[in-house]
Parts: sequence; structure tokens; C-alpha cells
Amino acid sequence: MGKLKIGIDLHNRASVFMPQQGLDYDLNRLIDLAVLCEELGFYSVSVGDSLLAKPRWRAIPTMAAIAARTSRIKIASHILLSHLYNNPVLLAQELATVDVISRGRLVLGCGIGAGRSEPVEHEHRLCGVPRTRRGKALEECLYLLKRLWTEEEVTHRGEFWTLEGVRLGLRPHQKPHPLIWVAAGTYLSKEGIGSFGVRERPEDREGFKFGPLERVARLGDGWLTTKATPEEFRTGLATVRRLAAEKYRRDAAAIQPVYSRGVYISPDVDAAYREVKWFEDSYHDMPIPEATIRRWTIFGKPDECIKQMQPFVEAGVEVFNICVRARDFFAQVRAIAREILPAFA
Repeated sequence: MGKLKIGIDLHNRASVFMPQQGLDYDLNRLIDLAVLCEELGFYSVSVGDSLLAKPRWRAIPTMAAIAARTSRIKIASHILLSHLYNNPVLLAQELATVDVISRGRLVLGCGIGAGRSEPVEHEHRLCGVPRTRRGKALEECLYLLKRLWTEEEVTHRGEFWTLEGVRLGLRPHQKPHPLIWVAAGTYLSKEGIGSFGVRERPEDREGFKFGPLERVARLGDGWLTTKATPEEFRTGLATVRRLAAEKYRRDAAAIQPVYSRGVYISPDVDAAYREVKWFEDSYHDMPIPEATIRRWTIFGKPDECIKQMQPFVEAGVEVFNICVRARDFFAQVRAIAREILPAFA
């Protein structure tokens, strides 16, 4: 088997809805799980971000708490809606603070977010960013974060923010700045709505959508995606690296390929599917189509899971971020560490 850096998404959304269902996974247990992931030898842990579409414990304070309890494991946002933080200067200072607390272990995974149009529209309106312009707002925010972390003084007049002679006053631990993974790509099924299917907008078509790969090529230190097949991932990565080299004169090989997918180990495939289905429906507060679930999660016996993960290594994936979907996070993470990690060491 090829080598693979394997991370665990800690699901700060799950630590909201699971205690409401009587399950033992609150915010403090999430931080305990991050400590366990470090002890078990995982490459990274991550937490997500959302306001109203999928409410969860706030990402940046949670990452700071994880940083204080760990010493080696990478700490990633997956994904941070950086364009919804009202001021890039404050965001740059907060992220730099987490990077210093962690002594350089922060990774900034970011994107425009996903979900049904109505709650996504609501949260963008709340933050003063039109949903239809969120991609441009994200790009401007990332551009400013990089400048604020690397330049002595920043003046900027953009569509969303104006800065006049801003001196950040501090720097992140990593130089020139923490890695930025830019998210792009999703799969739309026939049945789903929102970011899961084609029933919400008549112009949408079923299939994998690569999304704004040029944004990744221009601004990203990594490409983060999900639901792609190995061949789709290979195609997207080639496009990102070609654009980075030819259009933006960047070192294309330095763009880290990152893939996110669920993994659930169980000898009973049907029972595993039911468990994953329960988790996804609870997580997103709506029924998730079977086609999306099967695109999103690998489940079955350990050997079968390894067999399904290997083609992603061959397609170029360097970091495989596992989104655990289980009622017992600790048992499933221990099983993944025992059965999956050694195969890709």
C-alpha cells in the first residue's frame, strides 16, 4: 500500500446534536478524542464551521482548546467560512494566535460552505455578505489574510473590505503563514436538495462538480474535496496543478492534494449503512440520498475499506481526512487506528 497521511474530523456539529439524543459526545469529549487521535498516531484532527445551516461549536476556540491539550498533531479547520468573519484583520489575529498556541500546527481549510439555500442565504445575510457573491468574498478574504500575515503594512480597497495602513502587530508561528487548503467540488444526486442533489434548482445536473479549481490554483496550498471518485480526483488535481503552473507561475507540486470521506468499519455492511444514514440525516437535519451517502462513505470490513481507499493514493491523495460517522466515536476511531493506519504507514 502507498503511504497516506490520515486525519480524523472531530465533528463539532455532532457534539451539538449527539448529546441532544442522549449520546456521550459533547464538546469536552470532542477535545478528549483529539488527544486520543494524537496518541494513536493520526496526522491531523479537524473541526468544521457553520452558523445557521448546520449549527456547531465555534471552530477557532475549539481549535485553540485542542492546541492546548495536544503537542504534535496537526489541527485543521474543515472547513472555515472565512468570508463570514466580519473583519479579516480580526480573523488574521485569531488564527495567528491559534498557530502560536499550537507551535505551528494550524492548517486553514476553507470554502464557501454548503447546505440548503434558505439557511445558507440567512447566515450570509446575517453577516452582510450576499450569498451570490460568497466566492468572491472568500477569495478577497484569503488574499488579505496572506498579506496581513506577511507584509508590514496593508492598504487595500476591495469589494468587501477596505484597509488603510493596517499593521497586524503579530505573526503566526509558521512562515510565511499556515497552510491554506481551499475546498472545491461536490456531488449532486438525483434525489437530494441543497448541496446534495438537483431538486432545488432546475439548472443543476446530477454528477460530480469540480467547482472553482482556478481559485485553488491561485490561492491554495492544498486542494480539499470530497465525494469524488479516484479518477475524478486525478482529473481535478491535474487541472489544479496545470492552472497553478501555467496561469499563476506557482510551484504546482507544492499544492497538497487532500481528500475527505467517511470511513466506517463493520463486518455487517447493511448495519454500517444504517448507522451512517442515521448520522448523516441527523447531522444535516434532513434526509440524505443513498447515492450521496455511498459516494461519501466507505464502509465494511477493514480489508474492504483499505481496498477502497488505495485507489485514492494512486490518484494522488496525500492527506485522507476521515469523517467518522458513528454513535461511538471513540470505538470507531480506535478501530480505524488499529485496522487502517498500519496499511498506509
